[in-house]
Amino acid sequence: MEDKIVIINGFKAVGLTYFGNNKNGEIPNLWDVFNKSYKDIKQKSKSMLCYGICDDEPDSDARFHYTACAEVDSFEDVPSGMEIKIVPEGKYIVYTYGGALKDLGEFYNEIFTKWLPTSGYQIDHRPQLELYDNRFMCNGEFDIYVPIK
Repeated sequence: MEDKIVIINGFKAVGLTYFGNNKNGEIPNLWDVFNKSYKDIKQKSKSMLCYGICDDEPDSDARFHYTACAEVDSFEDVPSGMEIKIVPEGKYIVYTYGGALKDLGEFYNEIFTKWLPTSGYQIDHRPQLELYDNRFMCNGEFDIYVPIK
């Protein structure tokens, strides 16, 4: 599993949020709804650059908040029903995932149970990110950003 360490600048985002444990594939459904309303976001920073943002730890029932969103330059004209997010600057370890979406949970499990415990890094309490750019449309690859101290 290859990785790299990066520092990202903070950014603003607008999108749709899901809260739950994704037992029934709710996150892919959230992306379907978001993709249909993507054109309504007027202040996008970059075309065809989207994020999945998980901004809290799972609760005791394994539920979490996940936002499918686009980076924006400002919060003007936020479409009805969409939420705003602010991601602070910080250090991240980045992994590229290119497997089947059905196996993504296993990939995350390897990050958090095998690599991080032996890495010398600690998770920082900032949003965890999935970055979807043109690679995702071409070959299914996207980057997973895990916040570290």
